[in-house]
Amino acid sequence: MPARVGSRLTGETTGRPSGGGITVSPPAFTLPVMRRPSRAVLRGALGVALIAGVFVAVVPRIASYGTVAHRLGTVSAPWLAGLAAAALLDVLTTALPWRAVLPQLSWLGALGFTQASTAMTIVLPGGAPLGMALSFGLLRRLRVNAGAAGFAVALTGIWSQAMIFLYPLVGAVLVFATGQLSGSTAAIAGASGGAGALLAGAAFAVLRSPSSARRLGDLACRVGTRLAHPLRRDPPMWNGETLVRLRAERLSDLRRRWPSLTAATLFNQLTAYLVFELSLRAVGISVADLPPSEAFLAWAIGRVISSLPLTPGGIGVVELGMIGTLVGFGAPHGHVVAAVLLYRGLIIVPTLVVGAIALLGFHRRPEARAL
Repeated sequence: MPARVGSRLTGETTGRPSGGGITVSPPAFTLPVMRRPSRAVLRGALGVALIAGVFVAVVPRIASYGTVAHRLGTVSAPWLAGLAAAALLDVLTTALPWRAVLPQLSWLGALGFTQASTAMTIVLPGGAPLGMALSFGLLRRLRVNAGAAGFAVALTGIWSQAMIFLYPLVGAVLVFATGQLSGSTAAIAGASGGAGALLAGAAFAVLRSPSSARRLGDLACRVGTRLAHPLRRDPPMWNGETLVRLRAERLSDLRRRWPSLTAATLFNQLTAYLVFELSLRAVGISVADLPPSEAFLAWAIGRVISSLPLTPGGIGVVELGMIGTLVGFGAPHGHVVAAVLLYRGLIIVPTLVVGAIALLGFHRRPEARAL
């Protein structure tokens, strides 16, 4: 059976007054609890084996690590300063989408919980679905009520994934003008764009009318129920009426906030592309050797792969997908591997550091407050 997130979703009221009020404990946050640990261990072992295979057996055949180290050693101090600034910007902007949906969150609170949940998805296998579950638990720890937390997680998740799926299609259109677009890359971009269009169409259908929302919810419930048994998962506990009620409760919020959410999500995600673009140029790949359109497509394919629950944080498979795309465009092998590893390090390491600090802060939060 799938992993379950073990977090209590409601506060606990005690009978002891504090300062004349009622003492309420915040929802306790715990790490995911697995229903079948053996399955989780096996999946984790397979992920580690895949990561090891990529970095031990595959990457050295593309470029030796000695060549990669030499390339990284040529990065100058000004480039390092620019990369550090871009990586910091990428971390700070992760709070923007959540502030757009939950303006009651402080900037520090939004930044801390999203970095904490992202850090755990890098360590634990599960991809985007696990990240959404962890985000819900951490929002409850921040005393966001269950309805608002669920709505925020679903909305930011849909917006984020729709854009991630659309990026390869945008990149393919840009590269098509140069004549360098291969059939396999075009197929990946087309499939990804189709998935993004489906998500965008579903969101539009929910907004359009209650009947459209009911039909979409019932269809999703039927599909989920049919897939639950072969995938050994619980069937959905919702249906079309659930979606209609959620639409009625949150429609005004959605209509008011979707423009700011779209802008915030775009800005946050494109800061990661800025880090990648700077990484390419810092190791010596010129615009003549690799134009921004091709770099954007490689980055977009990496983003799609990172959202799939293949390995923790997509480590190994993301690098392989990006390197393969860039090498296919004719970029020098040693430079490409160095740039991709530099980019991934700048994306992953700061998130792990900030996320670990944030998690420590969550566990040290006061256990009660007076209302």
